[in-house]
Amino acid sequence: MPNTKSQSPSKGQRVEGEGSYSATRDYNKHLGRAVADKQGIARGADAARKAVEGPEGAELRAAEEKGKAGPGANRRR
Repeated sequence: MPNTKSQSPSKGQRVEGEGSYSATRDYNKHLGRAVADKQGIARGADAARKAVEGPEGAELRAAEEKGKAGPGANRRR
């Protein structure tokens, strides 16, 4: 059973791979910055809306449906 407690390595100890401490720190730092950037989120949402309403909208909606269907949905039997 995996350990779900948040742990950090001892000084000098480097644990990498699955459960990488440095990757988790980097992810959390960048996620926090992205969420705090309200204007960036609004710009991204506006760009997405324009893309869906524009010439590539049909292709984007098809990709969305394919993603919602899950892995293997388009495999031949």
